[in-house]
Amino acid sequence: MTEETPNEPFDEAEYRRRQRSRANLMAWMLGGLAILFFFITIAKMQIFS
Repeated sequence: MTEETPNEPFDEAEYRRRQRSRANLMAWMLGGLAILFFFITIAKMQIFS
């Protein structure tokens, strides 16, 4: 059996760059969600006090 090779060679640097980009995006989204929850909690405390 022979292994089939893809048309383009595997570029590890490009793979790492995309992986880092996705990780940064996820970090920003989670940080934004945490800040949103914080402000919602503060707003609820203001309404019910």
